[in-house]
Amino acid sequence: MTQIRIALFRALGAGIAIAVMEMLARLSGEPMVRVPFVTSIVLAMALPDSGPAQPRAIVGGHMLSAASGYLAIWLFGQGDTAAAIAVGLSTFAMLASRMLHPPAGIDGFLIATYALPLDWIVSPVLVGALLLSGFALIWRTLEARLFRPNERAAAPQLWSLERIRQLARGRR
Repeated sequence: MTQIRIALFRALGAGIAIAVMEMLARLSGEPMVRVPFVTSIVLAMALPDSGPAQPRAIVGGHMLSAASGYLAIWLFGQGDTAAAIAVGLSTFAMLASRMLHPPAGIDGFLIATYALPLDWIVSPVLVGALLLSGFALIWRTLEARLFRPNERAAAPQLWSLERIRQLARGRR
């Protein structure tokens, strides 16, 4: 029964996060088709302890993918070829940096497909990734308090200084 409650709580978090994303997109005038966070929200809410759902992976993955999109468009121009190259570059960059967040691959694709302006990397990409990471951290802490009151919520895996040192030394 607890597993069902946790699943419902996580689903509620995903629904709230999507609603907030939609509201912010409307307020900023950003078309929903260009807001790259739906699958990121599902991953962060459904599997909060997984590596790709960690704040470092969410923010880093989205930023690397967006940068890959701009690199591809600058080298190959807007279009299908640039979009395919952007996704490949995004995947490589996320794997090489150990900041894999698969949903972020859409950023490079959107940039190369629609020739999005350079400020798109800040808003909605960076702002959205930071907001999502913060919301996910708050939701994860609330879940621990509600469903595991005797346990302290685990810190996100990739935020601890020791984990960052391990990554810098090349350990997984």
